[in-house]
Amino acid sequence: MSGTKKSSRSTAELKLRFTRIAPDKFVLPEGLFDERVPIHNSAPAQFLPIIVYRKNSAYIIIDGCKRFSILKKRRRNKVVCAIIESTLDPIKMGLLRMELNSNRQLHAREKFLFLGWLKSCCNEKTYREQIEKLRLPANERHEYEQLLVCKPWLVEAVMQATLDPAVAPEMNHLSETDAGALIGLFSSLAFSRQMQRELSEWLPEIAFLRKTALSTLLDSGSFADILAETRLNDPQKTAKIHDEAHSLRFPLYSTTKKTWTEQARRINPDPSKVIFQPSPYFEKSSLEIRIKAEDAEEIQRIVQQLASVDLYKWQELIDPAARVTPPPSNYQPDEKNSPKN
Repeated sequence: MSGTKKSSRSTAELKLRFTRIAPDKFVLPEGLFDERVPIHNSAPAQFLPIIVYRKNSAYIIIDGCKRFSILKKRRRNKVVCAIIESTLDPIKMGLLRMELNSNRQLHAREKFLFLGWLKSCCNEKTYREQIEKLRLPANERHEYEQLLVCKPWLVEAVMQATLDPAVAPEMNHLSETDAGALIGLFSSLAFSRQMQRELSEWLPEIAFLRKTALSTLLDSGSFADILAETRLNDPQKTAKIHDEAHSLRFPLYSTTKKTWTEQARRINPDPSKVIFQPSPYFEKSSLEIRIKAEDAEEIQRIVQQLASVDLYKWQELIDPAARVTPPPSNYQPDEKNSPKN
């Protein structure tokens, strides 16, 4: 029997001939299907014919690759298919396959595969037109375009939702061993995109400076202790690993922060009521002071205590990186700057 089927995205009509063919005659479309895409065993979809194009004695699947995989596993002797009798070249076959799949939610592997095929086989105009038909948002399209130049193990980590797609290009310079060590860390805990980006930069640099393998750095010492700590939950572990990596990569900041904390503790008149908060990483010369009080008299008392702190000590808290000129040896704080007993 024969009939016609109109594509939902095109004004062209396809002339189809329906028949049954042995499974060993079917060929999956080269570069346009990934067998790792999850297959949802949808009963209604199994009754739809597989659309194929005959080339010599083989039948290239245009639409229905996943349905074919299900039927093949069930060892069907014959598979119902619709043979396209119109003339198609490889480019038209690929574009038709995308068109017939554009009305459903694509898996990440399919998006990546389709975009890569379009990039390598089509001109820029056709590429832009087909991307619009696939309804890929601009940010997602950009991420997949960047992913096209990444090494296979990075792409696979993104497909498995272990590695953020925006971070993968930044790891492309790493060896497979180092990338594997980082991916292993990212798979064990849920790091944000920003944390992944920073750790993928800091940890290889730390390993290089220590002249050790990245896997050794992560499997021993402070990082291994954090991962093995049973009293910490996963969010606490991610925060501690990030902080530890930052301290090791930026030891001067770590030392400054320790000195600042000790200084703040000495100056603080009432740690239970007063909180000192510097700018992040001391990037700005500022200091935030929060006071918790239950009445006006308590606020007045705390403010008076804060006002009694020497100006030089305040300046060290506000800008610890600045070289504050120390007072002369015979310096005597005036009444405004002197501590009150």
